[in-house]
Amino acid sequence: MSDGHRPGPEEFPPAPGQSGPPAPRAEGVPAGPAGTDPGPVPADAGPQAAPAQGTSPVGETPVTDWQRLHPLSVWASAVVVGLFLVPSAIVASIVLVVAGQPLWALLPVPAALAFVALMTYIDLLRLRATRYRVTDERMEMRSGVVAKSYRSIPRERVRSVDVAAPIYVRIFGLCSVTVGTGEKVGAGADQLQLLYVTAGQGEWLRRDLLRRGAPAAGAVSGVGEAAEDGAGEEGETELARLDRRWFAYAPATTATLGVGLGAIAGLLGLNAQTGGVGWDWLSEQAGLPSVEEMSSFVMGQILIVVPLTLLGLLVSGVVVLTAVAVETWWNYRLTREADGTVRLRRGLLTSVSLSVEGRRLNGITLHEPYVLRLSGGADVRAVATGLAAADDQKTSAKSRLSPGMPRERARKLAADLMGTPDSPLDVALAVHPRTALRRRFTRAAVVTVLGAVLSGALAWLHTLIAEAWWDVVHEVEREIIPVPLATSTVEVTPSWAWAVLAVAIAAAAFWYAVGSYRGLGHGLHPRYLVVRKGMAVRDTVTLERSAVIGWRINRSPFQRRLGLADVAATTAAGQGMYAARDVGLGQGLAWADEAVPELLAPFLVRDGQEDGVGRDADGGAPRP
Repeated sequence: MSDGHRPGPEEFPPAPGQSGPPAPRAEGVPAGPAGTDPGPVPADAGPQAAPAQGTSPVGETPVTDWQRLHPLSVWASAVVVGLFLVPSAIVASIVLVVAGQPLWALLPVPAALAFVALMTYIDLLRLRATRYRVTDERMEMRSGVVAKSYRSIPRERVRSVDVAAPIYVRIFGLCSVTVGTGEKVGAGADQLQLLYVTAGQGEWLRRDLLRRGAPAAGAVSGVGEAAEDGAGEEGETELARLDRRWFAYAPATTATLGVGLGAIAGLLGLNAQTGGVGWDWLSEQAGLPSVEEMSSFVMGQILIVVPLTLLGLLVSGVVVLTAVAVETWWNYRLTREADGTVRLRRGLLTSVSLSVEGRRLNGITLHEPYVLRLSGGADVRAVATGLAAADDQKTSAKSRLSPGMPRERARKLAADLMGTPDSPLDVALAVHPRTALRRRFTRAAVVTVLGAVLSGALAWLHTLIAEAWWDVVHEVEREIIPVPLATSTVEVTPSWAWAVLAVAIAAAAFWYAVGSYRGLGHGLHPRYLVVRKGMAVRDTVTLERSAVIGWRINRSPFQRRLGLADVAATTAAGQGMYAARDVGLGQGLAWADEAVPELLAPFLVRDGQEDGVGRDADGGAPRP
């Protein structure tokens, strides 16, 4: 990444083997062979040792020489590719032998080995072409075999440092380091990634790049100097540590049933590719009843079949989601370091360490999906610069600072992160106008009408389709669905069932409308503004008032008719914009004007009152 700075000749030292002035390095740090680390400067060296060793004076950050990625990264990548390709090639050879193709069976394994060798050679070229260094002003990286690339990040723009160690590189003592600036210039333009360096180098880079003002303790560590990510570092304050009982909240999500449905979708695809042969073979081998008999049984025992089906989907989802949560959040620990940096460590197979500058943490989000909220749980996410991703969903996932946990524990963790004696989450939130509820009822009415039309159309088609049409539909279903019961079940469905469907859609629509309205709210804290919204996913966001850089007022034609507006605070942190939805226009403008005085004042109509702020008719709030 370049910020417009054009480095001088001294910032482009020659590649190894070329002549030219040597790259700058810290005084007293001996330069090793080309491409090697200079070795660490002892962190515990006393003041008396500094003159003798020639180390940098206190207050200066040592300038490191150009560094290579670790050579073991090539073999780590080769092992990963080999583990995926070679077993698959062996299985393919066995299948070809069984299928009577002994000559073709000799091809897969040599081809896989040749591909692994090719990828290893490409990685060796990439390793030779990649260099990086950290000076007291910038982090720089050169890469590229055919197309050369030079990227430079000023140290003051570094917002986050992510150290990740998947298991296949952790066994080699390596990790990847991703340095983020929070800029949204383009794909990959907001970060610089090193694949791979030693664990010691990763830890040094994390500490040094996020340090503001304090000098580094030494140069980048070499192999064998890997520092543990363990606890007990001087000056750290522990904010949260994993409680294994929190894994019980992992399946509390609407995706729990979806995991089982995903497995069914996989079977659908497999059966469709075989043209329905799978179901026919299973029916013959197991002596299953005919489709018509099974459909009649399902409709006759629907009160038993449906709950058992849902239970099977639920159990499969619980097992999968719990396993994912264990892998993601094992060894979870959230700490605040002496300089205010917030550090997250987690992971079983992939060890992750994410550090965010304390002064860049501009607020938090209390995230409560519906099922998790019913279970009394929540998780905490950061509103910070430097954690932006390609879209809002990826940004939210990257900024997650905790697993699902009890709501009160999540609220306490949020308060500790914000560092306020009185938590902004305890602020009383203003109720939005009843017209906002009316607007949601209007949407629910539209959904109800559409549901009634859909149910009526299905009921009409049900009575219209002749027996010959049903035979065609059943035949198509047998070619696609592993267990072809859906159309047969629909065929024997009574007419009144379609009316039940319409009533269920209407009830769900109005229930959602009421819940969505009850989730609205906004308020003010001496340091933070607070916004709440959502039904399926309820987010309560706290944002530092000093981090607000502007306001955006949106009013659709329907909102203007009801006197409503969306009042959004814009910021460089998090998702970039946090809105109070469907708030009364005067109410929202008064909230914005009080949150950040004078920022909105030039855009308000002044009616000559003493306070200089115009008022409208809905309760003495400013108007545009």
